[in-house]
Amino acid sequence: MADAGWQYFVALPDNEGAAAAIGRLPTDGVHILLRHRSGRPCAAGRLAEGRALVAERGDTRLAVIGHCSATQDELAAAAARIDDVTDLDRLGLAWAGSYHLVASVRGRLRVQGTASGLRRIFHGELGALTVAADRADVLATVLDAPLDPALLALRTLDALPHPLGDLPPWRNVSAVPPGSYLALPPDGRRPLVTPWWQAPEPVRSLTEGGRLLRQALDDAVRVRTRGAQPVSADLSGGMDSTSIALLAARYRPALTTLTMENDDQADEDVEWARQAAAGLPDLNHIIYSNRELPHFWSGLMEVDGVPDEPSIAVLSAPRLRAVRQRALAHGSRLHLDGLGGDQLLCGHPAYQHDLLRRRPLLAAQRLRVLNQLRRSSWGATARGLLDGRSYRRWFADRAHGRVRRAPSPLSDWGHFPGLPVWLTPDARDLITRTLHDTAATAEPLAPTRGRHNDLLGIQDAGRLVRQCHQLTETQDFSHTSPFLDDQVIQACLAVRPEQRVTPWEFKPLIKTAMADVMPPGVLTRRTKGDGTTLVAEGFEKHRRELAELWDGSRLAALGLIDPGPLRELFDLSYTNRLHQGAMQSTLSCELWARATATQPAAATHP
Repeated sequence: MADAGWQYFVALPDNEGAAAAIGRLPTDGVHILLRHRSGRPCAAGRLAEGRALVAERGDTRLAVIGHCSATQDELAAAAARIDDVTDLDRLGLAWAGSYHLVASVRGRLRVQGTASGLRRIFHGELGALTVAADRADVLATVLDAPLDPALLALRTLDALPHPLGDLPPWRNVSAVPPGSYLALPPDGRRPLVTPWWQAPEPVRSLTEGGRLLRQALDDAVRVRTRGAQPVSADLSGGMDSTSIALLAARYRPALTTLTMENDDQADEDVEWARQAAAGLPDLNHIIYSNRELPHFWSGLMEVDGVPDEPSIAVLSAPRLRAVRQRALAHGSRLHLDGLGGDQLLCGHPAYQHDLLRRRPLLAAQRLRVLNQLRRSSWGATARGLLDGRSYRRWFADRAHGRVRRAPSPLSDWGHFPGLPVWLTPDARDLITRTLHDTAATAEPLAPTRGRHNDLLGIQDAGRLVRQCHQLTETQDFSHTSPFLDDQVIQACLAVRPEQRVTPWEFKPLIKTAMADVMPPGVLTRRTKGDGTTLVAEGFEKHRRELAELWDGSRLAALGLIDPGPLRELFDLSYTNRLHQGAMQSTLSCELWARATATQPAAATHP
C-alpha cells in the first residue's frame, strides 16, 4: 500500500455502494476532492495543497489534478460548456501542464491521465462496481487484489513490447492506456475505455516546430513557476535540463539550479553547465560532487516506499532521494528536470523504414551514414528495411521463436525480450503463454514502425519518470518533468521526422527552439555523459551484499526464479552486457516484491 506521505486519488461512480472504497483507504489526510451532483463522492484521496482545482456548473462537476494553467474562471467556463463526457475530449490539450481530468456529467463519470503515461489511471471491480485510481497499488489494496505470478514474471524481463508494459502485476487491476479515458455510468457497471488523443500528423517544418516547441516549453515552465512556491531545477549541462532551467530563470531570476560534477574526465557535463549559467548573474548555481551522493547500488536493501509497479527506478532511489534532500535544503518544494527530452528529441532509428517508402534517395543517404556509425552490415540492414510484416505478425514470430537472424534497430518494430536463464520452468511457461495470448490480438501504437517506436519510447519514458517521481514525492516536495507535458509532445511529434532527427546533427529541434536563449557554445554540443564508470564502481563496492539478497528471495519463494545464476552474476565485475537489461529488471522486481510481501499472490497456475 502507498506510504503515508504519498499522494493519490480514487474516482468513484455515482452509486451508494462506491463510497465503501473510501473506507479502504488510509484515513490519514484523505478527503473528498469532488462530489457528484447527488452529493456522493466522485473523487477522494490525499493531495498536496493547491494540486486540485474544482468547478461546478449545472449537472457538471469538473476537476483538474496536477500542474495546469487553467484558472478558476476558465475551468468554470469549461464546465458550463459540457453536456456529455465526450465534450471533455478537447480539454486534454486545452491547457498547459500535466494533469488528470475528473468529471461527473449528469452522474456519468469520466477520468483520464495524459498521453505520455506520466499520469495514469487504473480500474477494477469492487463487487459489482468499477472504481478507478491514479496508483495501481492503491487500487489493488482497495480491491484486495492478489498479485498475478504471470504478470510479475513478465516484469523480470529487460523490456516489454506493446501492450505488455500496460499490464499491472495484480489480478482485477487494469490500466487505461495513455491517451485514453475511462467512462462509467451511474450504476458503476460496464466501464468504457476510449481514446481521446492521437499523435498529430508530422507535417511541420523544423522552423515551425521549433517555434511551437519553444511556446509549449515556455508555457509548461510558466505553469510551474507561477505563484510563491519555492522552485529549483536540474542544470546537468545537457540540452534538455539546460533548456528547462534557462526558461525557469526567466520567471525566477534567483532560481536554485543543481549540477552534479562527475570526476570521470570523459564527462564534460559540468563545464557545459557552467557555460549555461554564466549569463545569469542572479542564478543560485549549486555544483556538488557525485561523491556526495550514495554510490550506485548502495542502500537498496533499505529502500521503502517503492513505486506502484515494479520498476528499475527503484535502483536509483537512494540517489534520487539524496538529490531531493539537497533541493529541500535550499528551500525548494518543486524540482524541475529534463527527463523525457531524449525520447522526444532523438527519435527512433526505425524512422528509416518509414522514410525509405516516402523518400528513398534521402533514406539511402542517411542509411549510409548510420551504417558507418553503427558499424552495421548492409545485408542485415537491407533485410530489415525490406521486411513488410505487420506488427501482429512480427509479435507472433518473435513470441513463437520464428526468428533466426538478429533484427536491425533501423527497421524493426521494437525490442523483444529473451528469457533469462534464472527463470524457473513455471515462470517460463507463464511468460510464454502470456506472449502467445497477446500475439493473437497485438496492435501497434501507429501504422508505421518509426512512429510506433517513437510513441512506445515516450510511453516507456512516462512510465519510468512517473515511478521516479513516486520515489521522491512527499506532501511537501515533488519532481516535475515538463518535456512529458502533452502540449510539448504534441509540438515535437508534429515536426517531420526527417527534420526532427538527423544523423548529421544532435537534437536539431531543441536547438532551433532555444537558439535565442541557449549560449552559443552549448548549442554546438554533440556529446552526452552516461555515468557508466560510476555505475561500475558502485557495483564493485556493493555486489557482494547484493548477492546475499538472493538467499531469501521473494521471487524464488513465489516459484519464479532460481537464485543460483543471479548469485553468479554478482560474483563478476560489472559489464553492460551482463549487468544491464534483465539482471536490473529482475533485481528491481525482487526489491519491489519484498516491499509488497504483505499482499497475497494468486496460485502460480491459473
